[in-house]
Amino acid sequence: MLSYQKFAKDVGFIGTVQILTSLGTFFLLPIITKTLGTYDYGLWAQINITVSLISPLALMGLSMGLVRFLSSETETRIIKEAVYSILFFVTMSGLLASFLLYTFAEPLATFGFKDPGATYFIQAGSLLILLNVIEPVSLFYFRVFRQIQKFSYLTLFETFGKLFFILVLLKMGYGLLGVIAATLLVQGLIFLIALLTIISQIGFIIPRFTYIKEYLQFSLPLTPNALIRWVTESSDRYLVTYFLGLRSVGVYSAACSIGNLIQLFVSPLQLILLPELSKLFDENKMDEVRIYMSHSLRYFLLISIPAVFGLSALAKPLLGILTTEDFISGWVVIPITALSGLLAGIFQIFVNTMFLVKKTKATTYINIIAAVSNVLINLLLIPSVGIVGASLSTLISYFLLAVLCMRISLKHFKLDFYFHDIAKSILSSMAMYIFVSHFVISSIFELFEIAGMGLLIYLVVMFLVGGFSDHEIYLIRRYLFRVENEARQ
Repeated sequence: MLSYQKFAKDVGFIGTVQILTSLGTFFLLPIITKTLGTYDYGLWAQINITVSLISPLALMGLSMGLVRFLSSETETRIIKEAVYSILFFVTMSGLLASFLLYTFAEPLATFGFKDPGATYFIQAGSLLILLNVIEPVSLFYFRVFRQIQKFSYLTLFETFGKLFFILVLLKMGYGLLGVIAATLLVQGLIFLIALLTIISQIGFIIPRFTYIKEYLQFSLPLTPNALIRWVTESSDRYLVTYFLGLRSVGVYSAACSIGNLIQLFVSPLQLILLPELSKLFDENKMDEVRIYMSHSLRYFLLISIPAVFGLSALAKPLLGILTTEDFISGWVVIPITALSGLLAGIFQIFVNTMFLVKKTKATTYINIIAAVSNVLINLLLIPSVGIVGASLSTLISYFLLAVLCMRISLKHFKLDFYFHDIAKSILSSMAMYIFVSHFVISSIFELFEIAGMGLLIYLVVMFLVGGFSDHEIYLIRRYLFRVENEARQ
């Protein structure tokens, strides 16, 4: 029970950090979109999508190998060898991948972006691959050894550091190049801080790559998964570019960045859940594994269901306030993307089973099915219904991912689904949606005010229909009274 309470406390702490992080992202969107416009924002989105395609090739799934094999490790010698061998390995592969993107930037700009003038910006962003490879490995160290506060503070520093430096460089007139430079600067600083902290804790060695073969045997099957997931999550940007152009990519990406906020709700769980599950599984505590996964699924749904309804009700005013008139046509994408994010969160919880039993090939087959369906539906729908078709194809793909992953996972662990609580959450969310959708919102202050009132409506209705357990109500009251007392002091 004590371990689960610590788990819940860590999830709550990092959940608070994720809220702050999402606020940083929330404020970053209007800064970039209103300064760059649809075309340059679409170009920035395409660079990010390209980097997210190549980075998993260089990473080779080794960050997840670090989590899986070191979560229950206590011997410092093995920890040092594992951390530095993986870090050195991915640094070399990241440098190679960055060099290749730099070299082939011109043909990519011509044929992939349909704009030869984008070559310079692609070359400038090529170093993002290296940082997107080494930074996660260094941060995963804190995740593995449950140093959640350090992990969270670094995450916050990255979010608000980007917000600050992007704002400064955009005000100085550097445009898209300033956005790229600020991102490189902040991610580089995060890596250096993380590396110095790791060295201070475990020392430094030149690795002998003793266990790298074992790690690669586990992680390499995950590499195709990352690439195939990219097809499901991001390939639609390239197809939108091909059929509709970079301006439409800018509109679509801005809407998706809001709808994808749903996935932030599963991040606190996933960051802590896999290391905790790995430790319990290695100790043969299968009942506890089932309990952790069941409660994680319940809490994720109780938060994400009202979030989907809330984002749907506020979709149009969100885009109107955060961007410009050129972006508002994409508001209809937000509810679809939000629902896709909910399904993606369900998949992320259930896919832990495959990591525990080391059957990572099953996830590859599932991802292939989702990716193929995504491309085919995109080719069918984008020419006829535009960016709405792209969002619908993503929704269908995530539905397939979630259903297939659940089916395999439930063969190993029978979970409690708490259907009554989910139904009460949907009912409460509908009441919130009806309330929120009646308001005309024209300012950021009104947006936060109505969102807060909508949250209150959800909580009140959930309380009235018995959606919270007695223990949860006790914890909520204790937390609220503590906050009230601290405020009075």
